[in-house]
Amino acid sequence: MDLATVVVDILVGLWCVALLVGVVRELRDGTPRLAPISPQAQERYWLSWERITRRFVFQPWEAAQEADSLVVSLLKDRGQTVHGDRLPARVREARGWLSRDIEDGTEALRRAMLHYQSEFERLIGRRKRDADRSRRRELA
Repeated sequence: MDLATVVVDILVGLWCVALLVGVVRELRDGTPRLAPISPQAQERYWLSWERITRRFVFQPWEAAQEADSLVVSLLKDRGQTVHGDRLPARVREARGWLSRDIEDGTEALRRAMLHYQSEFERLIGRRKRDADRSRRRELA
């Protein structure tokens, strides 16, 4: 075996190891499964969300801050890591919009709320009475 063959074999071996390490990291750090929450907790979260969305009309900055706190609390309750870059992309995007409120005003806060709403609905699922209403509409 000549030197070029040995070098190529080593490079291919290193590439395979790097690929394997990447796959293992992705599996280990992938999106964690969300822990279930009780129907009572789910209803409490829904009531808090409704209160926050009503507050947005009169106090948008405070409502957006509360939405951030509520979503982070829900993430914790569902067993997800809530620090740094481990936050879901929607929460990071919402926080990005919150930081732009000085430049973009209420529009930035509105966009942040939309991201929080999207993440909230992903985490909490459909509300039972909303699901019942849509089922009744489908039957009608």
